[in-house]
Amino acid sequence: MSTEETKDNFKNGIFWELYLDLERQFKNFLEYVPYLNGNEDVYSFRLLNLTLSIGGHVDSAFKEMAQYPKFSENDDCNKILQKVKENEENIREGKRPIPVPIWLSLRAFEREYKLSTRKVMFKRLPERENIQPFKPHNAKTKAPEWWEIYNGLKHYVSVNIRKANLQNTLHALAGAFLLNAVHNPSVLRLFKYGVFKIEFEPNVYGGIYSRQIASPEWVQQEYEERGTLPAHLETPLFIYDYGEWDEDYE
Repeated sequence: MSTEETKDNFKNGIFWELYLDLERQFKNFLEYVPYLNGNEDVYSFRLLNLTLSIGGHVDSAFKEMAQYPKFSENDDCNKILQKVKENEENIREGKRPIPVPIWLSLRAFEREYKLSTRKVMFKRLPERENIQPFKPHNAKTKAPEWWEIYNGLKHYVSVNIRKANLQNTLHALAGAFLLNAVHNPSVLRLFKYGVFKIEFEPNVYGGIYSRQIASPEWVQQEYEERGTLPAHLETPLFIYDYGEWDEDYE
């Protein structure tokens, strides 16, 4: 593994493993309090801690995503990296930390991945439920509601603890899942892991490629050029369809 690869925590799989641990924690909670009608507002200290962990994961993920070399011409990504650098200098000097504002991260990756429109399917029983985890809620920052709740919990736990409920934690987790699902280096890693499944490989002549054509090189080129794949990613809780977002995809 090259030095460059080890620095990219999406490419080396670290962010995916961190996400899976968060999903396992939530799934374990669902064994005691299932996600059924009437339970969405159930709150607890465990969900509070999990929401804080998920929010931290998303914040770290945005900073990591901004380092992706192919986003070097994205001005907002460069602004994120500058704030990260300034924050590190402040910490070394014992000064006040400089956070990366959520509106900056959302604007940066709305440009790259259209996050606000992306849907994740929650494998809720007895029916499936579609979630748009980055659907704007705050008109000023464009932040989703669960992010506002995460931010409130960081500063005023006693006031906001009731908002650390099943529904809000689920939506936050769906956001963390989505970032791992759509970020280019993560897609390639998940393919190598065998986590997501190629459903078919159409060629330009209308025929079907053999499975051998679905190589890492093919996946990377197809996803970077079109932003879609004939594939889906599935975990015990969520499904993400890579082919849903290209209107011309047949």
